[in-house]
Amino acid sequence: MKVAHLIDALGWGGAQTLLLTFAKTAHYFDVETVVIGVKPDASRSPLPEMLEKAGAQVVVFPFTKIYDPRAVPTIAEFLKKEHIDVIQTHLSHANIYGCMAGGIAHIPRIATLHNTRARSQGRTGMRQSMEHYCLRNGATRVVAVGQNVAKAFSNVVKPDRIDVIPNAVTPGIRLCNEERQALRAELVEDPARPLLVAVGRLTAQKGYEDMLNAFALAVKAHPQAALAIIGAGELEAELKDQIHSLGLERNIYLIGPRSDVPRLLAASDIFLNSSLWEGLSIAMLEAMEAGLPVVATRVGDAEKLLSNGNGLLVEANHVEAFAVALTRLLGNSDERSSMGRSARKFVDENYSARAWFEKLLHTYDRAQEGMS
Repeated sequence: MKVAHLIDALGWGGAQTLLLTFAKTAHYFDVETVVIGVKPDASRSPLPEMLEKAGAQVVVFPFTKIYDPRAVPTIAEFLKKEHIDVIQTHLSHANIYGCMAGGIAHIPRIATLHNTRARSQGRTGMRQSMEHYCLRNGATRVVAVGQNVAKAFSNVVKPDRIDVIPNAVTPGIRLCNEERQALRAELVEDPARPLLVAVGRLTAQKGYEDMLNAFALAVKAHPQAALAIIGAGELEAELKDQIHSLGLERNIYLIGPRSDVPRLLAASDIFLNSSLWEGLSIAMLEAMEAGLPVVATRVGDAEKLLSNGNGLLVEANHVEAFAVALTRLLGNSDERSSMGRSARKFVDENYSARAWFEKLLHTYDRAQEGMS
């Protein structure tokens, strides 16, 4: 089987990380992987090279506008030329292009929903209408990465056409103590400091303003604590200003995008997620697999991940509650260790890449049968 994954851009993000997991797992199932980006990536991400090393063919069609008339016919012709059996699409541009192009190529179209809502709370109008139309009428099947995502789109797509397939992660990296200390020193100078880490685009969705304000409260009780934020985005300048106004330049570090996130997680003590809305966070799964306790907002499927003693949940936008949770974990190393062990065990047992891949193959088979 030859599967094409169509995605908006090949920068860093949860959906993109999932494609790397697919490529790494595909060879166990005799599946060829093609990854197609439909927008140029300005971040110069190393992801294309990583995908190719994992065995995937990578192609980028740099269409910058959703209404580009070349997009659909170009992608459709590529699908035919490469004899693609199934196309799976990720994120809004790709869901539109891929459903249309896959229909022209007469192959099954699997659209993927990664969030409970659009990245921008105010996104309405033609683009959203086009995506919803394609989900209803163009997709052969729809994959939702979590139960709450499926529920959020139940008024757009009939539930019997949605397959809930939670995200998965591959086993993380284990560092020896010497490597761990060296990486901590690189990140925050003093490796002995308690190190908290957050991973994600610097966008409004991720709630970083709340995270920084909560961390500022927790630092009053734990002045040596350090927070490393990994990612890039349009809010970088605003977050730098906020860090300066809080007087925490020596406590909060904006690391920027990194290709070695699993290593950074393995070197940290606590993982933070302050999202205002979410699907099933890949970064949170990776952190849990790395053995980190988690403090997260109760959005998307976070409650399902953390309800078994794997971390602490707080309501979104509740800065003081977030600060209380941070302070609690910073002050109790035994609880951190216990939660971290529980988190790793839970992810290893429930979110393995091979089990996830088998579920996707079942969806592909159902889609192909539906077209015959």
